[in-house]
Amino acid sequence: MNEKSVNTPTDHHLTNRQNRELKLRSQRSQILKMDSESALDAVLDGPAPATLIQSFPDQDLYFLMHQIGPSDFIPVLSLAASEQWEYILDVEVWDGDRLDTRIMTRAFNLLFKADPERFLRWIIMEKPDYFEFYLSRHMDIFIREHDEVPPEDFDDYMTMDDKFYFRFPETTKEEDPDPDEEMPLSEETQASELIDAMVRKLAEMDLSVFHGLMLETMNVLPAETEEEQFRLKTIRLAEKGFLPFHEAIGIYQPTPLTTLRKRPKTIVFSSDPFDPDLPLPPQCFTQFLAGDDLFVKALALVPADFMLTLESELAALVNKVISADRLKIRDTKNLEKIIRKTTAFLSLGLESMLEKNISLESAADLIQTYYLEDLFRTGSRAGVQLKTAVHNWYRHSFILQQNLPLSFLGETFLGVMGGLLLDRPLYFDNYQTGELYRHFASLSDIQITREAVDRIMGIDRLLARLNPDISSFKKGVLTYKSLILTLWAKDRLGLAPDLSPIDMAAFKPFFTALFTEDPGLKPTASREPDTKPDLPGPEHSSDIRAEDLALWASETIGSELPDPVTDLLRELVNEIREEYATVHPDRIDPRFMPHFLLKRG
Repeated sequence: MNEKSVNTPTDHHLTNRQNRELKLRSQRSQILKMDSESALDAVLDGPAPATLIQSFPDQDLYFLMHQIGPSDFIPVLSLAASEQWEYILDVEVWDGDRLDTRIMTRAFNLLFKADPERFLRWIIMEKPDYFEFYLSRHMDIFIREHDEVPPEDFDDYMTMDDKFYFRFPETTKEEDPDPDEEMPLSEETQASELIDAMVRKLAEMDLSVFHGLMLETMNVLPAETEEEQFRLKTIRLAEKGFLPFHEAIGIYQPTPLTTLRKRPKTIVFSSDPFDPDLPLPPQCFTQFLAGDDLFVKALALVPADFMLTLESELAALVNKVISADRLKIRDTKNLEKIIRKTTAFLSLGLESMLEKNISLESAADLIQTYYLEDLFRTGSRAGVQLKTAVHNWYRHSFILQQNLPLSFLGETFLGVMGGLLLDRPLYFDNYQTGELYRHFASLSDIQITREAVDRIMGIDRLLARLNPDISSFKKGVLTYKSLILTLWAKDRLGLAPDLSPIDMAAFKPFFTALFTEDPGLKPTASREPDTKPDLPGPEHSSDIRAEDLALWASETIGSELPDPVTDLLRELVNEIREEYATVHPDRIDPRFMPHFLLKRG
């Protein structure tokens, strides 16, 4: 009985705390999905705005600040916790490993407007070196002894006690200001006005603290201070999943399927309530978990009691991707883009593991069995393998040896190669889903790209065997299409096998014969310019010409063509028919016929 009476209050206390955290979590989730005006009203008009604001994970509050707008967010910042202020500074004011004093001015200005006295107490007590570094970049400080005559240039100095004098020397303005940012005042003017307001407020609060700050600012070692602040910032962000770049980049390292780590079963099947003393994961990501990706669909089948663990893991994964890509997520568009990228890699990883037995149930089982980070790396593996194969081939390709640009491959193949030769390989979508490039999201994307790569490599090997004299090309647009078709036409016309333009008089009979059933490519009877030719069945005529083109290529290189190249040549002949079948030979304009190298009249 005694044991029961002791445990019951403790259980009730824990349950109440858990219920309170879940209620706040629900409120935060709704606020993050609102428009900026409604979100601001919901935060400030609640029964306990300070409790709600300070319950926000740092990342969610930072995202909300940029969603609402920093200037409108000042009332919220006045109620935020000091740790939330520090997170904003950590992610906002650094440019790589250097402090950006321009952004520091803006961030300090926001926090100073939010609560001047609290900001000064906090920054001086908790981050004195950080604050002194900023002041030292904008101020000249001079200590005047009581019996010392003021120097001649003291007119631009300011003082509040006739002892510590300071001024804001003019510095060089930015050569290339950001055109998208409205800065009615220069950086120097903004900084000087802010510092003047801060030091005057500090002197009003405590003159001795002001004296100490001025004295220490005079003796700051900028390089050492910046290095130490960077080290501390890196540690703080690493605790939130933002690893240093050299560590975060490992998220893209391909992982063999045999090395994937399985979750401990106690974690997967645990239904224990969460610990309210531990921070809950950010929720700014979850609102963008939508779409047709396999990963997103499979999440609906994951048990609810496992979702909290999964959300924490997903947040850590997204933060690693942000660090690896060196991004600053300040708006909805960029956040949505990074979420789509992460889910695309996860979906590709799931498909790579399931291969032909793809189902939502199987995908949900894999999500509960393996860590998301390993699934992400498995998805990265598929794209990296394709990129590596292309990179290794391209180094020894005919195209590179002849110093031909990638545009030689034509628009489609150029797009495929352009995506694969990036540091992070991308799928050439060509606006099929509204984007020119996107991340590989399924095995079908990999397969389509691999087929295109097989064709590119096949064409390159064919050209290497044909060994055309590239130096003979002088005028026109040289692509693999115009090169192959011009050499074919010259061979059938009995001309020299080089890349000099074909004379129009010699080309017209060949052009006319392209659309006949005569396998010998002989011209048909002449017809009037305004009449359409009596074309044979499209499949029959195209097949004859495709067979002749493939026969010429095969005879020239002395071996049979691989299937991808044969298919490509057939499509090339069909393309010619679709483009030029209704054009009369007397109306051919070389400017509008890029498939052949023709001499202009």
